[in-house]
Amino acid sequence: MDSLILKSPAKINLGLYLLKKRMDGYHDILTVFQTISLYDTLHFTRTLTPELRLGFEGIPIPLGRDNLIWKAYELFRKNHHLEGGLEVNVEKRIPIGAGLGGGSSNAASTLTALNIMFEKGLSSTQLEKMAGEIGSDVPFFIQGGTAIGEGRGEILTPVEMATDYRVLLICPDVSVSTAWAYSQARIVLTTELKMAIFDSLFQNRDLRSLRASLKNELEDVVFQRHPLLKLFKENLYKWDAFYASMSGSGSSVLGLFHRQEQAEAARAFFSIDKRVKTFLCEPVRSLDRASWISEGKFREHEKAKRKE
Repeated sequence: MDSLILKSPAKINLGLYLLKKRMDGYHDILTVFQTISLYDTLHFTRTLTPELRLGFEGIPIPLGRDNLIWKAYELFRKNHHLEGGLEVNVEKRIPIGAGLGGGSSNAASTLTALNIMFEKGLSSTQLEKMAGEIGSDVPFFIQGGTAIGEGRGEILTPVEMATDYRVLLICPDVSVSTAWAYSQARIVLTTELKMAIFDSLFQNRDLRSLRASLKNELEDVVFQRHPLLKLFKENLYKWDAFYASMSGSGSSVLGLFHRQEQAEAARAFFSIDKRVKTFLCEPVRSLDRASWISEGKFREHEKAKRKE
């Protein structure tokens, strides 16, 4: 296959507990990852020369080797012989530094595209193992859906959870360093208590218990530096969100709503503030990559190439 277009989804965290600091400097965590219908779109084209060419439209992204697309390409090439190289153009829509995993998702999409286009036949498990060498939450984006994340976030347990809600994202023009947030955070409560909270949550599978059960333990330190984010969370509850939280290490704040009308009314309120972008999304239950190839855009892309 010479060309391929994949949607690359964002994720939210439903709760994020810190369990302990590891010898490698990372933290063991406990969280629920959920893919949502906010996407970047990645256009992949095979090239004859053994190199990666990277471009973008929309939100600017770094094009050097620090980009996780580069890391995914170089890791795949190191492990599997490739005839030729790859050109990747990113239609960037997921805000950067917002705790939504856009870069990790792009890396996972790149691994998936290389596997398909160069016909390597790797399983999801093999791709997840490779993804774990790139970043903590990259393995989640191989399959997506709803999953408990443990370890650094790379130990995944798919779970069934109701997805009949709407997600409102409030994304201010603020970037939060993940490394800084984790370095400043304090670990409270015991691991046993946190595990018990998750066990109860998934035994009952009751969305109404999220507010009482879950907490993002990075919020305290991030909200102290960026009090506007705390205000967003408080206002989401005033607009009848049944759960509100910072996603990951921030800076985005999410609100979950039972009804579309509630979410739209809240979005109208937050959109008044020109310091923020808002996105109204739905949870995505699973990543069927085959169905995520945009055939219409693929044909448009091929037609445009022939005109050049």
